[in-house]
Amino acid sequence: MSYKSRRLHTFKLIPLRYNALLIFFLILLLADSAMAAADIEFFRMLSPEIHGWKKAGPPEIYDRKTLFRYIDGGAELYISYSMEKLTAFRYIKGKDEEIKVDLFDMGNSYNAYGVFSHGRESLSREIGQDSEYSSGLLSFWKDRYYVSLLGYPETPEKHQVLMKLGREISRLIPREGPLPPILSSLPTEGLIPESIRYVHHHVWLNSHYFISNDNILLIDPKTEALLAAYRSAGGKYILMLIKYPSLQQAQAAEAGFLKQYLAGASSGIKQLENGRFSGIKRSGTGLAVVLDATDKKTVVKALAKTTKQQRQHF
Repeated sequence: MSYKSRRLHTFKLIPLRYNALLIFFLILLLADSAMAAADIEFFRMLSPEIHGWKKAGPPEIYDRKTLFRYIDGGAELYISYSMEKLTAFRYIKGKDEEIKVDLFDMGNSYNAYGVFSHGRESLSREIGQDSEYSSGLLSFWKDRYYVSLLGYPETPEKHQVLMKLGREISRLIPREGPLPPILSSLPTEGLIPESIRYVHHHVWLNSHYFISNDNILLIDPKTEALLAAYRSAGGKYILMLIKYPSLQQAQAAEAGFLKQYLAGASSGIKQLENGRFSGIKRSGTGLAVVLDATDKKTVVKALAKTTKQQRQHF
């Protein structure tokens, strides 16, 4: 090919590549716009009135940078689960009565499940993929969304509206999302399902079971951690599972826990000052930790069963 031909060939390619880039960025822009519009659509598509309660608008939209303006002192939880957007609006009746609707786009179903799991005390499949109702607060998750509906103080009328509204919102979310794969490594025998907590931050882990002020298990946004309560013949105990992105991080977390929490436990199991037993065992990039067991035998059995599950699924 002559120099002139090569130049002509190049000049023909430039517009094609340029157009392709323009189309690519246009698709991204339209996708972002569609997602933003979809959040507004939840508000627009919901019934304007439910049993005399009227929808009040426009909706308020918050992201990670502005969420503190809406949730004072509680925004950190949602941000730690990589929340993308909150759509907030109300249904009102009369001058003082209101129902608050908070619809969190958590980016994916794992994070939506994690936020829901953080504070639940019971489980129901009545609305969404899991839901809970207590004292005028209905919360549920479905796909990438975590939804909170608050009608306080509770009345039978508000309860009726909350449940109908929850079903409408759930219906507008077209599909269910997958659960975090790490859940498949939890042994089922003795498990208390409503106790499962899925976290990415050691602070939230400590809020359920205090380990240390320091992040000795090296939990960060790239790790997956589960905490769950179990029943055994000797009483309840806590099981924790952690999946790390690398073998080196898993090894470092194991070493840190042995040094700072189970000091002197050469076997990985130790009876602590309160008389209860705790232990740790690593399987590749996964850690299993048993806490607050009544006897050593329970720890040995739980660790063996859990690491077997981890080898099958990690």
